[in-house]
Amino acid sequence: MKAADFFRIEQDPAWDMNGDPWSSWHDVLDTELVEQVKRGNQDGITDLDAAQGIARLAHQELLHYGTDQNQCKLGDDEIAEVLSALRAVLRRLGIEFRPPFHDFTGFHGYWSKHDMGYSWAARRGYLSELFGPLWEQLDSLEDAQSASVGYCGVDGQMQNIIFASTGYKPEMVMRDAINNVIEIVEHGDSCLVYDRPLTDAGLTWGDIVTWWRDKRGLASADDRAVGHDLYRRLRASMRDNGQENPAEVLLFNTYCERYRGEEGMKRPALLPQVYLHYDPLTRKQRQQLRKGDRLKRERMDFLLMWPGRARVVIEVDGKQHYTEGKTASPRLYAEMVAGTGRCDSRAMRCTGSVATS
Repeated sequence: MKAADFFRIEQDPAWDMNGDPWSSWHDVLDTELVEQVKRGNQDGITDLDAAQGIARLAHQELLHYGTDQNQCKLGDDEIAEVLSALRAVLRRLGIEFRPPFHDFTGFHGYWSKHDMGYSWAARRGYLSELFGPLWEQLDSLEDAQSASVGYCGVDGQMQNIIFASTGYKPEMVMRDAINNVIEIVEHGDSCLVYDRPLTDAGLTWGDIVTWWRDKRGLASADDRAVGHDLYRRLRASMRDNGQENPAEVLLFNTYCERYRGEEGMKRPALLPQVYLHYDPLTRKQRQQLRKGDRLKRERMDFLLMWPGRARVVIEVDGKQHYTEGKTASPRLYAEMVAGTGRCDSRAMRCTGSVATS
């Protein structure tokens, strides 16, 4: 998007029919579009595109205000709304942006306090320093999306993620086959279901922590407390017959330790025990009914959702999954990888495994 996309042209209602018609038209901020960007419900516009457009608008108006206020198209209240929407869309992208002011008046007070009152160049330089890191991060996101097209973009929109299973297999029905609406009708308490839309940043720890806070009613708790509560629930899914899988726990703990804190909230969330495929029958039921296995591996050990709708599947398996005796077996390894995902010509998405002894 461009900064100009946030304006619409209107005619001054007080225009005199005998005057110059061209002088009666002027740009007006599209407050409805700004509000849509703030709430994340802009139709047909990604968060990344919206962030680039509204960031250009904010920079342009602040630059005009700091150098030639006659060129400003926005008032104090309008620039405040633009900056608020910019901060909101950047939060969804996992980008921190906290200018020390909220409107033109605050900007004027800031430059006066920091000895920029008599220097347009100083104000231009300050705005370059303020927005420079933002441009770099937006460019990096755009590059990541462009790169992901070549190796792992997945067609369609994510509907839900069923993960962190701790008990009985959930029983699901298709409530609405036309719209692909799935409902868990039994054992829903044994797993978690994330059903919020993905942002352009993929699915980050920040997204999951925000979702968990709402789900658990922890509005008054800080991110650290909510994160610890979520960690304990995810950790509980790495058990088999009451025993933790040490390899899975090691991988999960190492990842969480590496990406903890405020900076880690922008990183992709590592989700354990995720249903990729689903068979309504259990393995025992198939044996009793003398039906062959349809899907040998329904759950992935771990899943990450990257920018650009990229998916990364991680399997942590013992040597019995990829060796025959003590000899590596390409056949067994190929069967294991085929059971956890696909690689097709349209999406160019490949899943892989981390094998442990």
